[in-house]
Amino acid sequence: MIDWNTRNRFCASCGLPTLSVHAGYKRICPATDLSSSSSPPPPDTPTPRRPCPSRSTISNIAFPRSDPTMIAAVLSHDGSRLLLGRQRRWPPRLYSVLAGFLEPGESVEEAVRREVFEEAGVRVGRVVLHSTQPWPYPASLMIGAVASALPGEGEAIHTGHDDELEDARWVAVEEVREALGRVRLRLGDTKPNGLGGGDDGEGDGEGDGGKILLPPWTAIANRLLTAVIEGFGRV
Repeated sequence: MIDWNTRNRFCASCGLPTLSVHAGYKRICPATDLSSSSSPPPPDTPTPRRPCPSRSTISNIAFPRSDPTMIAAVLSHDGSRLLLGRQRRWPPRLYSVLAGFLEPGESVEEAVRREVFEEAGVRVGRVVLHSTQPWPYPASLMIGAVASALPGEGEAIHTGHDDELEDARWVAVEEVREALGRVRLRLGDTKPNGLGGGDDGEGDGEGDGGKILLPPWTAIANRLLTAVIEGFGRV
């Protein structure tokens, strides 16, 4: 809420400063304020502001926005593998499912197919919605899905459409199951935590053979992978 109030200090209709109300959960464009003018009024006297459409023909209240974002666990056509990707800025060996913002006028299913193709070159057919999660970084609503890749060339990975992913790969379902069983990452970690050769959580990954890491259980990505392992979306 602090972030939203910081980013939305001016009225979208007239450009004047807005006022935070309802304990910061709404902002309005007031009809008067205490700003100075060419002829200063007495102290603490409200001064009328110029007309604004938000006080007449459209709503005068601005609410925090939520940006719909798809996030999908993509299965191979035969259900034996999961598509995982990683970004350069992530901790070493951390992989996750693919995600991206919905475009205007786009359904969740269409966004899943588009984003997976853009990021990994994989073509998706069947899409099943699973769950959602508010994700305030800064204002996303993560809409989780489980999808199936089209067979044959549809499963070919190609990350050259954009540079968002450093790597994308198909990982066997059993390897994902094993990785879920040793998740140690916490939100905000910058390095693998609790994995490796030592007991201090600062290991380099040698103790676990340098295996992939997955997001923590608090993230919807983890919940989607767990759901797939437990049979959701698999035919």
